[in-house]
Amino acid sequence: METKIFQADTTVRLSCRSGDYLMWVRFRGLVAGERHQFGIQDLWQLKDGNFITITNRREDLPPWFELHPLETSGLLVYWMQKKLKEGHKPSAPVDVPNIWRVFAGDRLAWVGHSRPDMKGDNGILTVFDFRENALVIGTSSEYSMDFEMFGGFDTLSEDHEGVRLCRRGWRAACHLGIPRVIGSDGRWTIG
Repeated sequence: METKIFQADTTVRLSCRSGDYLMWVRFRGLVAGERHQFGIQDLWQLKDGNFITITNRREDLPPWFELHPLETSGLLVYWMQKKLKEGHKPSAPVDVPNIWRVFAGDRLAWVGHSRPDMKGDNGILTVFDFRENALVIGTSSEYSMDFEMFGGFDTLSEDHEGVRLCRRGWRAACHLGIPRVIGSDGRWTIG
């Protein structure tokens, strides 16, 4: 199983296939009890032509996504202050189903079948271990602004193999143990 540590100033792009799943796992804390220390925040069923961008770089955010002033930290605060002084009027933070705001300490398990450019380990393609906050953006090669549909499940069929893959991804994310870094203030920022 490949584990990737996700640090500052990083962007990763995943090319997905039908039968892939992306699971977002969060550490709930030591007081949650050993069997309940982790919880699933969300899960996407992916299709051919879906792409996942994981980034904490402002330069790699999609053009339609606008950082809110309260979502900036570090050097991005100075960039945002300049924008505000130039008259920028921020709207509410972007909140659509194809975006996850991942915190330091969270994990993503990407599961699916091996392919020539990506060898999986028993269905686990990669587990990302976040040491910094990041934005996870799901997009499709089919141009559509219908964000409600991204990552939705096919309710017409029962996918037993998908359930098995997701269980393996869950176990792999939890098997990494207690996160070394945890976002503790409940405020998502990048910079």
